[in-house]
Amino acid sequence: MSDGKINNLPPEVQQKAVNDHGNTVPLGLFEFLTELGKALTSAGVSVVAITSILERIATAYGVQSEILLSPTFLIIKLGSHESAPITISVANQSQVLLPLDQVSELYSLIDQVEGTIISPTDGTKRIKQILSQKHRFGSFGIFFGYILFAIGLGLLLYPTPQQLVVSALFGGVVGLLLILSQNRPRFSLILPVFAAFLVSALLSIGIKQGLVTGSFILVIPALAYFLPGATLTTGMFELATGNMVSGASRTIYGVAILFLLLFGIVIGNQLVGTTQQGFLITRSFNTIGIWAPYLGVLIFGIGVYLFMSLREKDMPWVLLNLYIALIGQQVGSIMIGSYFGGFLGSLLMTVSGSYIGRSPSRTPDFVSILPAFWILVPGSLGFISLVTFVGQSYITAVTNAALVVMTLVAISLGLLVGAAVVEPFKRER
Repeated sequence: MSDGKINNLPPEVQQKAVNDHGNTVPLGLFEFLTELGKALTSAGVSVVAITSILERIATAYGVQSEILLSPTFLIIKLGSHESAPITISVANQSQVLLPLDQVSELYSLIDQVEGTIISPTDGTKRIKQILSQKHRFGSFGIFFGYILFAIGLGLLLYPTPQQLVVSALFGGVVGLLLILSQNRPRFSLILPVFAAFLVSALLSIGIKQGLVTGSFILVIPALAYFLPGATLTTGMFELATGNMVSGASRTIYGVAILFLLLFGIVIGNQLVGTTQQGFLITRSFNTIGIWAPYLGVLIFGIGVYLFMSLREKDMPWVLLNLYIALIGQQVGSIMIGSYFGGFLGSLLMTVSGSYIGRSPSRTPDFVSILPAFWILVPGSLGFISLVTFVGQSYITAVTNAALVVMTLVAISLGLLVGAAVVEPFKRER
């Protein structure tokens, strides 16, 4: 890095620079990139995006870098110095994602470091401060937010009065489990299976007593947070971009989570002793009105705001992207078919999310896009295919499995095309 480049850095960075065979590497840059990579991985950001962010930060300080990243490890090379492989915990990816306000703060920090406004050492301290913040709305927000989260998805998936009541009740049960799992890492590891087991047993009791009619599709909105739709889609996206190790590991991991949830459902059903008919999926028709999905998006968005701890200024943009994903999916389905609907919804939400990220509001594209994955329901479709298989409806199961694969391909292709569309604008910025 030239002396002119050094002089453009803040004084504290200049003072903490060491010479590495002609490459000036600020002290603390290794640690900062490591902590940032681990935090973004825990948030569920794709390795493609994280690698790009880490390389941009190194470039901002005039340092040549090579980044090798997967969901479980990270290796960073700056100049001629290379870090040892760093293990990354992936426990949060299936149970408790980072609160979205923390993710927004991380992206704000990235902007500051890219602009060399603060030093890497101060950036590392800031990361630790961000990750130590408590949930903005506490247990109240988690509980009531998750109830709204489940009701909103119920209105989107199968809008019937019974579905809404079941979604609210079971959403409250899962919300309580999420509260109890806070600061209990061992319990959080089995939380998806235990939640599936509990709601399955409760639904089986309701069916046996004649209080509820229908099938186990009624539990999907309450378990939606654990369904790995975003993980599966991100895995397919990473495979499409050539990140074979990361893409394959995410995809296999997502499938494993689906089987764990299915195990909880089966055990809950067997404990109560309901018939196998409960696994036969019966799709409910919309008995509320054509406006149900649009109201569902609003309720779901409010639930995300409370449950996932959104910042106030991010809320309008998240809602906007939710509606863009929904309308894009509906328009594409009407024009050509459901697969094109998934592609168009994914494409539009990716493009709009990128523009939202470049707006003065500075709502990160990841924050505005992540909730929209639940609108496109790839995880729900995968879960339905497994449930129908257990119910010995093999032809339906195979059909649903094919639907899952094609939907994942369509959504991943939408992400890929959307990223290609916005890339020139990112370079211009």
